Amino acid sequence: MAYTGGPLNELNGKMGISAPNKSVPVMKLIKAHKPKSKDELVELIKWHTENKCECGVVSQGTVESFGKNLYNAQTHYWGKIKYSLQECIQWEYDLFVVQSLKGGIVEKKAIEHLQKMLTSYSFEEAEGFLDEELRIDIIINKNNEEVGGIQVKPATFKLMRREIISFNKNANQKWGKPVLYLFYDDKEEFVNLSELINLTSKL
Repeated sequence: MAYTGGPLNELNGKMGISAPNKSVPVMKLIKAHKPKSKDELVELIKWHTENKCECGVVSQGTVESFGKNLYNAQTHYWGKIKYSLQECIQWEYDLFVVQSLKGGIVEKKAIEHLQKMLTSYSFEEAEGFLDEELRIDIIINKNNEEVGGIQVKPATFKLMRREIISFNKNANQKWGKPVLYLFYDDKEEFVNLSELINLTSKL
């Protein structure tokens, strides 16, 4: 199981190591190139540091270099080295590769479930501005009109720092339509699906 929590999560967040402008907008990269494996995504991140692609994604380094940035940030943040370089690279690999690919798979699974249970609505993956700026993963349509959105998040999201949760909620609010949250556990099972279906049916 990928491990992206703990003290390294705090370090990564506070030092902005994985901020898209300092690393790579990885979900945009996945949507543009649809990698089928972890290795392919690692290569795509590297390729976008060295080449100009028509997808517009520019990577500021490789997964390995993001791990090195995390490793080097320890001295500045804690005044000492607590984790080895290998642990830091593994942490960024879990974040950028394992979790990012899982997110896309879980979103597709959510759309399939919702489509079966709410046949008078249609669901589609959000793209561009809605996805990147407003933090919306799925658009809910009724009678060909957008009536709301869904963010698909691991259940651990509820335990994150208040600033991160508020940042997401504030981004959602800019859309002016309701945005619901669908949470999943370690086994990628949805934990509040019936509640979400109930809320969606009122939109």
